[in-house]
Amino acid sequence: MAHADLAGWIERHKDKLTSRWIDAVRADVRIQSDADLSDEGLRNHIPAVIEEVCELLRSATPPTISNTQEARVHAYIRFRQGYRVRDLVREISLLRLLLLDHLAQSLFEESLNVATESFVTAMRLIDAYIDEEISYAVSVYTETMKPHE
Repeated sequence: MAHADLAGWIERHKDKLTSRWIDAVRADVRIQSDADLSDEGLRNHIPAVIEEVCELLRSATPPTISNTQEARVHAYIRFRQGYRVRDLVREISLLRLLLLDHLAQSLFEESLNVATESFVTAMRLIDAYIDEEISYAVSVYTETMKPHE
């Protein structure tokens, strides 16, 4: 099965996924930086992040510094909003779990006919994308902590 089918599967549910992600972030008692954000403020770039993941799935391109722009914007906005890095990592991890769980549901969607190999490849791409965002987020936070020379 082409990754385009999986990308379409995810995109068709983007709004539902975004809402479920907001609910998951709000319900996670370990995340406290979201308290001052409206749902729209919390939501900010998540739909665009999901779209970017889908673009990478369609092209079967691994995530790199040059094709994860929305992930970088999301991390930087959270930094500017005063989010603690641990809260940002947790919310990004929640997105990973949500996307992987949704992808797993595609295995049971008869119209998609997902091959195991395609599922595993897509799962790894999503995982690598989220790792790329976390890596960037940590670098943003640590760079600001360095003393200026």
